Amino acid sequence: MTKLLVQTGQFRGTQRQPLRNVLIHAPTIVWVHRGHKQLWWHDAPHRYTPSDWLVVPASHYLTFVNEPDQTQFFSRTMTFHEAPPSEWIQESAEKALHAEPRVQVTPQLDYCFNALFDMSEKALSHDTQRQFLLGFYAELKHVGALHLLFPGERKSVRERLASYLSINPGDAHHIETVANHFSMSRATMVRRLNAESTSFRQVLTHVRMNYALSLMQSSRSQLDVALTCGYQSEARFSSRFKQEFGLTPRQYLKTL
Repeated sequence: MTKLLVQTGQFRGTQRQPLRNVLIHAPTIVWVHRGHKQLWWHDAPHRYTPSDWLVVPASHYLTFVNEPDQTQFFSRTMTFHEAPPSEWIQESAEKALHAEPRVQVTPQLDYCFNALFDMSEKALSHDTQRQFLLGFYAELKHVGALHLLFPGERKSVRERLASYLSINPGDAHHIETVANHFSMSRATMVRRLNAESTSFRQVLTHVRMNYALSLMQSSRSQLDVALTCGYQSEARFSSRFKQEFGLTPRQYLKTL
């Protein structure tokens, strides 16, 4: 599998979208372009509009409501699978003004975000993509926000596993094969995930459910989404979806 540097996504809604326990498995920026996002962070409400970004480090669960304006809600996301230099993270932390997961959008950040977002369509070499990514990280460092995305220098096993599974979420992933990819035995992977209060099956389910949210933005068929996410039973997929997010796939589709 080709290593991903950046994954992008787009999310729309014409009605209010309440979602709970959405796992952000890798560092992610959410930019609301129309409407607003009402987020609960450490039991306090936070409102995000087109003037700021929601900046979320890896392994965080989000509970939020996407609120459309007069027409619809629309946001773009970027998820990062390669960390910046550790000294950049430290330099960013020294400039920090607050610990809230928010960055005010400057013209420079706007330009960098759009350049990086469009990069996936340009068939650039891996090295070229990395230089674009480093440029974006440099601008985040300049405004003292890079450490909000990367508060720790070492990736957890859960984060590394989720990033790997997210390349092809619908594949029939087996723990023995995946553990071998990380140069671990099955027992070692189970033990290390247990130490992080999770399991292989839980991480795979979270990744697939987040993938389902993305797929449902363009597919109205619940069965097609279920099959693409690796579920042979539409009923089992629906049950997992509701357990994860607090509403059924059909209820979510009605908000689009």
